[in-house]
Amino acid sequence: MIEISIHSDKWYNVIDDPEKFVKNIINVYLEKLKIANYQPIISILMADDSVLHKLNLEHRSQDKPTNVLSFSYEKLSPECFLGDIAISVDRIIAESVEYEASILSHTAYLILHGLLHLLGYDHEQEDEETKMQSLEEEIMAELNIKKVLM
Repeated sequence: MIEISIHSDKWYNVIDDPEKFVKNIINVYLEKLKIANYQPIISILMADDSVLHKLNLEHRSQDKPTNVLSFSYEKLSPECFLGDIAISVDRIIAESVEYEASILSHTAYLILHGLLHLLGYDHEQEDEETKMQSLEEEIMAELNIKKVLM
């Protein structure tokens, strides 16, 4: 089950139906990762910089906004509560301009990035980063979505 909470109305200015878009893209990712049969519970917070700044400071001691944060709760198993993903519309807009990517592509990429974190992928070590980036690139290419180069 995918739970969506839209905390910032700015999302409606950049995506026609943000809730539907996010649910659809998460379900596609679960299929591509071959884990849809687990039916994990994933909560998505669609917020702005002020919320992501607060969460980043509180949970990572980083005094700045960020584009995506993931909070994993349970390991993947049938009907588990996999975790929360929070994304900032303000960061997505700014980064879409900076990286010359569409809002939809960048949102899709950041949701995938957050989902992979929930599944235990990381980019703290070079080998982990390479593995995570390869999987991101593979899935984005399969879906014909331009991966944002950050």
